[in-house]
Amino acid sequence: MTEKTKKNPVRILLLVGDLYGANCTSSEKKLSILDKFGSYGWEATLAGVERVVRPCGFAAERGAAPLSLDRTIDEIGDVTTYDAVSVLPGPAYAGLIGSRRAMQLLRQASEAGLVISGWCRGVRVLAAADVIAGKQIVGHMNDKDAIEKAGGLFAGQDHPPVIDGRVVTGARCYYYRAKNAEAIRTAIEARAATR
Repeated sequence: MTEKTKKNPVRILLLVGDLYGANCTSSEKKLSILDKFGSYGWEATLAGVERVVRPCGFAAERGAAPLSLDRTIDEIGDVTTYDAVSVLPGPAYAGLIGSRRAMQLLRQASEAGLVISGWCRGVRVLAAADVIAGKQIVGHMNDKDAIEKAGGLFAGQDHPPVIDGRVVTGARCYYYRAKNAEAIRTAIEARAATR
């Protein structure tokens, strides 16, 4: 069961970079990432360095509009009130990587045993937060060096999502979108079963 209870559903903090990727909101032919999490009955909080994030060029060409977030990173209180933290796909993350608070939230989430995940290029944010050492990591080829420098074990880009403990990573978000979401769901359910 994905939701803990109707009164206390799974809560996921979704971190959005400088630009968001089309897979976040586009439901063309398949559910978007946000719609997929919504279909599980989860409470999702969108947060980023800025309150409004523009779509990447690819998403903008397909009519995506700027995305209004629920909170800024600095407005997030106790991260342990969430079950998981996920870095959504997009092409640019300088804001998150440069945010002390974002790095702190990810480290606190990892230390508290929350599920943490990165989609495609978002894995570089997990690497910058230093929360992937010793973990099998799926990510974009351009992020292989950052993953390995952070102690992650690069599993490749053209690869289904990987769950390694409480760390979930995936790439090729259009192709593996549903499988990435299911992997996060599986990790959250495994964590709930041990509590």
